Amino acid sequence: MNLRFAAVALLVGTAVPAYAGTATTVYTQCGAHDGYILMYRSLEKFDEGAKLRCGERVEVLNQGGDYLQVTTPDGKKGWLLASDTSADAPADAVAADAVVTDSAARSYAANVPAMTLTNRSILDLHHAHVSSDAIVTKIRFSECSFNTSDYSVHELKAAGVSDKVILAMLETQQPSSASNNDVQEVKVIVPGGTPVEVALSREVAVDELHEGAVVNMTVMRDVTVNGVVVISHGASARARVMAVRKPGLGKTGEVAWFMQDAATVTGDSMPVAFASKQPNQIPTGRFEGYAFLLSQYRKGAPALVPNDRTFIAIVNSDTIVRMSQALAHKPSASGSDRATAVNLLDR
Repeated sequence: MNLRFAAVALLVGTAVPAYAGTATTVYTQCGAHDGYILMYRSLEKFDEGAKLRCGERVEVLNQGGDYLQVTTPDGKKGWLLASDTSADAPADAVAADAVVTDSAARSYAANVPAMTLTNRSILDLHHAHVSSDAIVTKIRFSECSFNTSDYSVHELKAAGVSDKVILAMLETQQPSSASNNDVQEVKVIVPGGTPVEVALSREVAVDELHEGAVVNMTVMRDVTVNGVVVISHGASARARVMAVRKPGLGKTGEVAWFMQDAATVTGDSMPVAFASKQPNQIPTGRFEGYAFLLSQYRKGAPALVPNDRTFIAIVNSDTIVRMSQALAHKPSASGSDRATAVNLLDR
């Protein structure tokens, strides 16, 4: 079966039988390079419903093929890949929920390398099961550059970040003195269709591939709008595996994968998708209006290899990025601009 149609068949829902297993409680289990598990609202549209933490407890409602319909303790309902769950509680489940003492939190903060914390940093710590107390202490002892817009706060809440952590993030945005009253926020509107050049961060082995697996990408040049850098060279980006066909009987294996997002200079995630036209005639397909790539690999070889190859993603729709004036006036590291980025589509 053509991989594109196999992928479509995988995502189109059918009548779902009642879950017949004896255990109704399962736990999400992440792959070696996953920071969370995606829960989908439906199998018809494959639309994202929530991002669940690794090791999160959920209750099984129904089962349909390779997917389980589940509900979370806070009442969210959706579908997960059965392979992304386990009936066994993770070994660190108790530690993840335990209250960390102030001295332990200070010790953690002292041993984490100094860095400017962003929204993405907080999400990474959260997905690594670092306690809320330890994250708050890290915030208080670190330089911070958070985006606390309504949308960004909502994104943090949806990911499961605690109110205690979000409040600590909001407190860092308060002016320290009257002399800071003239500090203003800069709002940059990134037009839909703005190109973002990306490349694979590393080789992806065959055993890492499964539907929904994260493929780590890197932004290859600054993306600027009206002279303001909104996505910097070297920023992280993520793609996801849509479907996999393993090699066999003299045939090569195939991977269908699509872009998900790229990190902005504020640490937020900007939704992006692959452009339909790729450099060097890289083959693409379309599903639900979005382009995806078809990559082949041979048995015994890595599934995805950088090979100095770059890909073009585009911003899904007009997106607002809010940042401080100091960040907005930071010079571009790669010297590129939107006009240069647009030329990428002509290669």
